[in-house]
Amino acid sequence: MVHASSLTTGSAGDPREVDYWLFGALRPRSRALRVLVAGGDAARAARLTESLEAEGRPGEVGFLAADAPLPSSVYDYIDCDLSAEAEPGARLEALGGVLAPGGGIRVVMPASDGRGGGCAVGGLFDLLAAAGLAPVCLMAPLEYEPALLEADPAFCTDLDFLPDRARAGLAELLGVGRAFQVAYVRRAGEVVGRADPMDPACVPVLRGLDGLGLSRLMRPDNRLPVRLAGREVLVPVISQARGLLPLVDGRRTVGELAALLDNRGVDAAQFRQVWRITFATFAGLNQLLLQAPL
Repeated sequence: MVHASSLTTGSAGDPREVDYWLFGALRPRSRALRVLVAGGDAARAARLTESLEAEGRPGEVGFLAADAPLPSSVYDYIDCDLSAEAEPGARLEALGGVLAPGGGIRVVMPASDGRGGGCAVGGLFDLLAAAGLAPVCLMAPLEYEPALLEADPAFCTDLDFLPDRARAGLAELLGVGRAFQVAYVRRAGEVVGRADPMDPACVPVLRGLDGLGLSRLMRPDNRLPVRLAGREVLVPVISQARGLLPLVDGRRTVGELAALLDNRGVDAAQFRQVWRITFATFAGLNQLLLQAPL
């Protein structure tokens, strides 16, 4: 079975993902982004460099091998793979020291293997807290939502995607395991603003599959087969998303999408319901985001 979960754990090479989850689609794309890729392999840094160049965005990308000494610069975004770190907590705390004000980190940790290795989601929260950090998003958000692991889940409507330790832990217990824990994090106590997806001026953008490809993954019963927390889950999707998703092209605003659907007989009140459920579902799968301003 084809799944829509491709890249739901996030990608070090996608600036749009960083724009939305770390900076709330509020940080201008024209503002230079100073990036440090810490741990893993240098290919991750090369992918991110290529992505920035392809979009004509200013910035610089550095690479730091595991256990290498920290640079003296500060960075707006740090992509941090702790898989090979002997002391992940100490490394994370040190990386927080080279994080620019208002910046953030994408943290990747091996998940618990059930035999004492890896890190459970509760351990991830503890690790972050000890380093003076807090998650603003677990990746992908719906993978940490236990309600979707129930027999007949309801539509997704939550647009906040705020991490909840208890719910994330329950989802981990109900699932059958994941390879990694992934979180976007900021300094503890920072208030992270986020653009409102219901704002008619916002521009939604798809990542991974295009809108037609996503709509084709929907089953006739309007459920989307996705692998979450190691389990195959049928996520309910509102039926009108089939016609709405192909209209999302990274240029049209939410207001323009509403106008197009109005011509098809979908009034403003109905559009708001359809768009809220569509965005909550596909953003929760890390497939539909909001574009940052120029």
